[in-house]
Amino acid sequence: MIEAIDQIFVTLKHWLVSLCPAEFQVLASIILSVAPILMVFPGLFALVTVIERKGLGRIQNRYGPNRVGPFGFLQFAADGIKALIKEDIVPRRADKIVHFLAPIALVLPCVVVYAVLPIGRNMTLTELDAGLLFFFAVGASTELAVFMAGWSSRNKYG
Repeated sequence: MIEAIDQIFVTLKHWLVSLCPAEFQVLASIILSVAPILMVFPGLFALVTVIERKGLGRIQNRYGPNRVGPFGFLQFAADGIKALIKEDIVPRRADKIVHFLAPIALVLPCVVVYAVLPIGRNMTLTELDAGLLFFFAVGASTELAVFMAGWSSRNKYG
């Protein structure tokens, strides 16, 4: 009984994949493996953001997010939309290609590192013998993005 409860998500994934036609089962398996990882962590980030903003509003004796959705629970969506539509100001002398690639070089390793994180028993995206080494190697590559951002400005202080 405990084994069945422990493996409920793996069993559910196998059942959903078996409902797909044979030629799409590999694609369905990939999507059902990646989508929950890419949805759970942003969802947790959104929840923590709302709790933090409400707590800061209480500490500062002001209203927290209370006008965006029910009880302010769409504040993270408003913040995300605001961040996406902000104008990206590129300095005149900056290297435009490196300036554009620096944020991508920062986000990509952060998403790729989830491939080896075990969510539960038999619930990892990839089975690597050197998973711990992969985790730290990819995690360390984010520092390249910081150097790219500073280098792209062509500023001696960057």
